[in-house]
Amino acid sequence: MFQVAKFAALALAASSVSALVVPRSTPPAGWSADYLEDYETYHSRYLALDCHSKHDTPFFDICCHPLLAAETLSTHRPQICNPSSSHTLHLAHSDDDGEDEEDCDWEDGADEEDDLSRVAIPEFHLLRVESARAPAPAAAPASENLAATPESAPSPPSNEKSSATVYTGGYATYYYQNGVAGACGKVHGDNDLIAAIDGDRYGNLGAVSSQCNKQVKITNTKNGKAVTVTIADACPTCTNSNSIDLSEGAFKKIAPLDDGIVPSELTFAKIWSSPRS
Repeated sequence: MFQVAKFAALALAASSVSALVVPRSTPPAGWSADYLEDYETYHSRYLALDCHSKHDTPFFDICCHPLLAAETLSTHRPQICNPSSSHTLHLAHSDDDGEDEEDCDWEDGADEEDDLSRVAIPEFHLLRVESARAPAPAAAPASENLAATPESAPSPPSNEKSSATVYTGGYATYYYQNGVAGACGKVHGDNDLIAAIDGDRYGNLGAVSSQCNKQVKITNTKNGKAVTVTIADACPTCTNSNSIDLSEGAFKKIAPLDDGIVPSELTFAKIWSSPRS
């Protein structure tokens, strides 16, 4: 009688275990059939690996997530994740005598951690089931052999001023062209936006200067109005090196002709030589 009862209990236990691995007939809501593996295949593996009792463990993170549709268990997961592998069976059963079914416990923490530590686990991305986006590719590592950028050599001393230099303390006046060529050799009209630069900046008054055809911005410091002009002549009578003589048309851009002379500042649009000392 006792033997019959014991057999019945074992049969009931076997029936209960067998019922656990029967896959559900339909996938859960949000399962992407086109993006993920077949649900019944995943669900059967999930139950066979006892994943429901292994949440928040390294084993769950490694083995209990679904594969992508294009992935395979043998190539994209370590051997420990395959329910039919000999390694999984080794972890699931006791090494003592094979008769005591109660020793078949995945919760044997020390042995399981030792086995997991010996398995070479390939890198993969964990996915949310409802997501249909592929993981972003990792950024390419920067080259370790990039040549160091040499420090810029110091610039040699120069008498030139950069385009950001503003010269203050000058005065702007105007003059008429009268059909006469300027020191740069060209004839201009009174409405052309040209100017005669101070003689010190111009250089040799008997030759065409390197300053000819360069541009400079003139600002009336009283009202903030500005005009950009082209150097076409020299002004040997200007007040100082920061002063300039404008054409009639250029002067009217920053002040009425009745003003005659206005305080101004120069902003060179290109590199200009400093005045002679």
